[in-house]
This record gives sequence, C-alpha cells and structure tokens, in this order.
Amino acid sequence: MRPTRAAGLTAALALTGLAVTACGGGAEAEQRPATSSAPSSPAPSSPAPVTEKPAPEAALLKGAAKVVRPEIAPANGEKVGVGQPIAIVFKQQKVSPKLRAGIEGRLKVSTSPKVPGAWHWNETKGDTRVHFRPEKFWPAGTEVTLDARLAGVQLAEGTAAAGDRTVSFTIGDSMVNTVDLKARKLTVVRNGETLRTIPVSGGDESKGFGTREGIKTILAKEGKVVMDSLSIGIPRNHPDGFFGSYEYSMRETVSGEYVHAAPDNTESFGKENVSHGCIGMSTADAKWLYGLSLKGDVVQVTGSTKPKPMDRFGNGYGDWNLSWEEWLEGSALGIRTGA
Repeated sequence: MRPTRAAGLTAALALTGLAVTACGGGAEAEQRPATSSAPSSPAPSSPAPVTEKPAPEAALLKGAAKVVRPEIAPANGEKVGVGQPIAIVFKQQKVSPKLRAGIEGRLKVSTSPKVPGAWHWNETKGDTRVHFRPEKFWPAGTEVTLDARLAGVQLAEGTAAAGDRTVSFTIGDSMVNTVDLKARKLTVVRNGETLRTIPVSGGDESKGFGTREGIKTILAKEGKVVMDSLSIGIPRNHPDGFFGSYEYSMRETVSGEYVHAAPDNTESFGKENVSHGCIGMSTADAKWLYGLSLKGDVVQVTGSTKPKPMDRFGNGYGDWNLSWEEWLEGSALGIRTGA
C-alpha cells in the first residue's frame, strides 16, 4: 500500500471529525484502546431479555442562541455491513453530561429482529459523538430505524439541537475480514463461510509505517484513489516517496489506511510488509473483494510486532475495540431493547 489523498470526503469521513492525511501517518485520536479489552472476533448478536432504564424528560430550550444540526450515519436507505454503528456527531459542540440521559431518551432505535444495544458518548477533537452498537456485530439482514427526536433539545447552556430525523437502514451479509500481519494474509469470511485467503502486504513496521491493529470497519468504497507521499510530508523523490493511482480502494481510517490493489508490490504479497500502513493485494483479489464489500464491513488486524492500536474514536469506527462493559460505562441509560 501507499499513503493517500482522496478527492473528497464522504459523509462517513466527515463524521469522524479529522482531516484526511495519509496511509498509516495520520493524526492520532485522543483516546486509544487497551489491547487487552478488545473483543476477539465478535460473533453476531442474539436477542437477550432486557429491561430498559426509564429515560428522564429531555431539557428543551426555546429561542436558543445557537442551534446545532447533528450529523448522522449511516444514511437513510443504505445497506451496510455488520460492523456499522449508528453515529451521531455534534460538530465542535460539547454536550453537557447532565443532559445526556434525556437526549438518549429521544434517540429511539427499533430493529427487526429485536437486537439490544446501547449508546456510548465520546468527546474527540472538539466534537461530541454518541454511537449506538449491539454487544456483538449486527446479525445479517437486520432492519434498523433511528427516530431522533432532537428538535429544540438542549445540548449545553444557550445551545439546542435542530430538527427531528428518521433514518432507516439494512444490515447486509456478514463480511468479516481478518488480516494476519505476521502471516501476511487476509481471510475473508462471509456469513460464517471462509471464501478466500488472500496474500497481502501490510505496513512496514521497521520504518514506523505499521498498520493499526484491532477492529476497524470499511468507511467508504472509493474506487481509484490518488496516493501521494506529500500528504504525510515525504517528498515524492525520497526513497520512501510515491505518487500514483490505486484501484479498488476501500478506506478504513480517516488518516488514510486502505485495503486496495497494489500491483507495484506484487513480489511482497504473502512474504513481507512494505507499505506505509495500507493492506495491499493483487488487482484480481482487490477487484473480487471490492465487489463483495459494503461500507461497515469488518476488518480485524492482528499479528503486529510493534502494535499500533486502532483509535477508538476520531479516526474511523474503532467502536468494537471496547469491551461491552467499557461501552456501557459510556452510556447514560444503558441497554436499550431494540423493540
């Protein structure tokens, strides 16, 4: 792989709150996961008896001096992978902790079949995020609706949210891609069946370009991407410099880690890690994987010799690197039934 500079940001990238930089060399988020707490290949969720904690009335603020419209992902009508959280971001806005329980009560998640889950609050780079996920990955085929009744709800002193929103989306087939950096291979498991093991090349840890380890999701399928070492401060004529277009590119982090075709590294696939942080493979394998993939599909990276953990928030969706217990600690109301 080689670092990257994309032509524009998708809605998914905007929700992460960081500027695009380059593969393996981007800005660090404010929080990092403890590697011991990351779940090991979460299995699909199964319904469990849940009693919801009652939500207090949300504080309303008429005539607010400032009104903030939250950004929401995924988009209405999308089909996404089993690792896609519901993400609501209040850009450059703090949300008072004492108001969060009332706000959560205005965020109704309904699922078919019923899948319990919980919200989790985080502040990163001046943004306040509240994400919803189940304990384990979404079951394939789940229908999800978010009814966000936030119009006029107070966020902080003098600030209210703008507009009610309803977003419905569908979970597609289960796609869990596991990258073993030590073995230099990517194993594709779809709906529990191993479809292919692909020789790959990951980040060169000897040069500080290691691939972030842990659980990530596909943020966007961007196709052909121009990757330029200048975006991480390396001149193109430097021994580690590069410039070129790479096909079948799927973004994993805002800072520029991709899964993509890397024909210039063909001799390294399955043998050595030589990239700047991305996962490179043959054009044929990249085309095949691209055709099967959705935004929100899982990419779990293991086998680092110098672990560089995936950011929990602010550099993509690192939500699954928190244990369920840690996730619930960041919720104001705890588990919601999905009813």
